[in-house]
Amino acid sequence: MSGDATTADLHVDPSTWERRDLYHLVTSLVVPRPIAWVSSVSASGVRNLAPHSYFNLVSSAPPHVVIGSAGVKDTVRNVRATGDFVVNLVTVELMEQMNATGVDAPYEVDEFDLVGLESEASHAVAAPRVARSPVHLECRLRHELDLGGSVLLVAEVVHLHVAARVLRDGVVDVELLRPLSRLGGTGYAEVGRRSDLPRPRWSDRPADTR
Repeated sequence: MSGDATTADLHVDPSTWERRDLYHLVTSLVVPRPIAWVSSVSASGVRNLAPHSYFNLVSSAPPHVVIGSAGVKDTVRNVRATGDFVVNLVTVELMEQMNATGVDAPYEVDEFDLVGLESEASHAVAAPRVARSPVHLECRLRHELDLGGSVLLVAEVVHLHVAARVLRDGVVDVELLRPLSRLGGTGYAEVGRRSDLPRPRWSDRPADTR
């Protein structure tokens, strides 16, 4: 890919592009992306902590999340061995430590110790939680899909923990939560200006426009 400015539209056949160039393109387009800071544990008990921005909620009753991994990395190896993991929500104040856990450390390295983070035991799964994170989604693996160069993990959320400090009147307040999201390249972003817009209902339309 060239860094020169162009006036022509970009049309891409993904099969013809270099993998790295395609990665930079699509991750700059699908933004912002939530970050799953995934904690897991190996069969031998080594704790792992890694950020994943191929992540989202895909159902709510019961709640399920998906995690995408570019290749079989430590998270996937651990989840295959134990069947569970925790999604720790990344807030702005945890940005530096989250980024530090993205290092390609050897499998036997404990990332909690590496970046100086305290862990807590989970309620329903073996994987530990990041103590400083205000939100924990304890997950059990339900499905694994091979996407060619990537692995997709589909997991059920079997326990949720939300700290009181991010609640206002019993509801999560995004201004108190201050979640961090992933952009393209090395970019990150905090939630900006908020707009509220109720979903329309067909029954509210005037009868002569239905």
